[in-house]
Amino acid sequence: MLYLKPIACSLTGLILFTLGIEILSKPVAAGEPIIDKNCQYHERTQEIVKKIPPQSRGTVYWTSSFDVNNQKYILQVLKFPNSRSVFCLWQPQKLIPQRLVQAQLIQDRLIEKVEKDSSQKANYIVTVRGEKNENILRTSYRLNLTNPNQPKVTPIIAVYKR
Repeated sequence: MLYLKPIACSLTGLILFTLGIEILSKPVAAGEPIIDKNCQYHERTQEIVKKIPPQSRGTVYWTSSFDVNNQKYILQVLKFPNSRSVFCLWQPQKLIPQRLVQAQLIQDRLIEKVEKDSSQKANYIVTVRGEKNENILRTSYRLNLTNPNQPKVTPIIAVYKR
């Protein structure tokens, strides 16, 4: 009987070691989902990691919710490794975010600041840094989402370089 205890411990250790190897060898990379430039979330698998290069993976930079016609929406700004940003709109009932296609003035730009416009419902003030080859230092825009299917972007003020 005395010799059965070491054998049982050895077998238990071998089983745990085998399970550990099996778990660690699964082809899935753990972590947050990968978000692409079209605002689509992807489960982090080795296939997706190979398919979407690091420079095309965004991280959530800013999130805000608002209501229009008794429906809740979420505006999300993604930031990419090149410091460019993409604006995404979520309608929680649909669970699929959409890139704000009609907002080209602020898409794929260097966003310095986004804030809710407290004076107007479903409006945001977006400050965009100018490009190196432009004479504009920064521009502020109003993003109007009172009709989320047709967002409007209008320039408010531009600050020029000397």
